[in-house]
Amino acid sequence: MKLKKEFVTPYLVFIFLIVGATGVLMFFHLLDDYTKVVHEFLGVSFVVFAIFHIRMNWSSIKNYAKKKQLLLPSIAILIISIAFIVGGKMHGNLEQDILEKVLRSPVSDSLKLLNGNYQQAEEILKKNNVIIDDPSKSLEEISIQNKKSPEEIVELILK
Repeated sequence: MKLKKEFVTPYLVFIFLIVGATGVLMFFHLLDDYTKVVHEFLGVSFVVFAIFHIRMNWSSIKNYAKKKQLLLPSIAILIISIAFIVGGKMHGNLEQDILEKVLRSPVSDSLKLLNGNYQQAEEILKKNNVIIDDPSKSLEEISIQNKKSPEEIVELILK
């Protein structure tokens, strides 16, 4: 089956618009719960359609390369990408840092933080066969004892 530009380009354009819009919403943390999944799955489809688009336009791309019209954008985007990666690593991941502290704190403190009410959170976990034998243990330790991941336990509490 030979793909045609008339098929690939409209899909690529509309996928780009949705991925761009959801990316902007995610940047400002608006509707994150709704946009993340759409952004990720359409991002993958965007890559697939972009590969088809590049393949169909390969001769034009080679001409741009011969004229060195790809050199400046390639270097600029590479430098910007490296700057974001380095800046992000220097800044750290606040959400990950908070989650790690919650998972390593005594479960009595973690459950209060996640639910606001220790007894209520403990009841939720009991109903889901997660037993807390010592409130001074961390969520990580409780998860190991109950053969569940820490993320599973946090999700149960936050439901």
